Amino acid sequence: MKKRFMFLSLLSILCLVGCGGQKNDDSTIPLPVEEDNTVSVFVLSGQSNMEGQTRFGSDNETPWLKNAFADLDLPDVDVCFDGIEEVQTSFFGCGYGQLTDDLSGVHASNQEDKMQGLFLPTKVGMGNKDYYMGPELGCAYKLREYATKEKPIYFIKCAFSGSGFDQSGAISWAQDKEPNLYTKYLKDYVQNNLDAIEATGKKPVIRGFLWHQGESDSDPKKIPLYRDRMDTLLTKFKTDFASYAKYEDGNNIAFIDALIYDGPNYTWNNVDELNQVKLDYANESELNFCINTSTKLEGGLALEVPGGGMWGGGGSDTGGGDGGVHYKTKDCLRLGMAYADVIIENFLLDD
Repeated sequence: MKKRFMFLSLLSILCLVGCGGQKNDDSTIPLPVEEDNTVSVFVLSGQSNMEGQTRFGSDNETPWLKNAFADLDLPDVDVCFDGIEEVQTSFFGCGYGQLTDDLSGVHASNQEDKMQGLFLPTKVGMGNKDYYMGPELGCAYKLREYATKEKPIYFIKCAFSGSGFDQSGAISWAQDKEPNLYTKYLKDYVQNNLDAIEATGKKPVIRGFLWHQGESDSDPKKIPLYRDRMDTLLTKFKTDFASYAKYEDGNNIAFIDALIYDGPNYTWNNVDELNQVKLDYANESELNFCINTSTKLEGGLALEVPGGGMWGGGGSDTGGGDGGVHYKTKDCLRLGMAYADVIIENFLLDD
């Protein structure tokens, strides 16, 4: 017993010296441990169904979003109108044909300096207009339980309706074209918002790149090039922002894609072939994912758009934007929640 007591006493002394303890009034006071200041960041990009062309209410106050919450048996719809403080979003985007050099058609969280960005509690109205929403809402609603007001999750959303890899002019994502949306807008917008996070004393870590795009590339002549064009964009993003990735390795940034609409209300040219390219690309890496939104494939979410043809009306009870293009209110919400499920189920918030 005496030897054991001496051993424990010696161990205690060594701990005081080696473990950073301080002696003060015969009591041991541990040195303060610096609190983890890292915060998770997700970049949201693509075309209109990411930018947000879904109405959450109408001029005659049809409560589409509240109806969606009731249909899905979800609580606390008011937080979507008040703002989800645990998930902060900075948004920048515009409708088809609205992108000009003076950015007058851009709907952004920072109205004074649109490219600079501004984080706000995630809520309705962060889509194409104040009366539109995008998938950021459903995603934030579900992720709010994994963050706090003091240490929120950050969304940087920069998306453009009608954009594609083989588009002409200023709405192309192709890296071999000038101008292109990445080098002219997305890269600087992301960096500006990362700088804003760092200015608060937090260390931003980009966990994932969320993408929803493909309608503009569903032409048979474009589909064979889609995989490589998407991979080139993603590789560029991971390289440029590697220092903000986990372990400062851009390969640790997850890519979360979603299938484009394949239902009966509007049939894109060879949409099934394009969606298969997306699914195949998701299988190329453990950190590539593709949400099965299909109305045809097994296990698909069967997300719907209103009827009425490609640019038909959204109808009086759907909340969709243009008839055959943009998701109904409930399904835009479900899409956002599906992005969140990928993040949660694959532990993308973990260090």
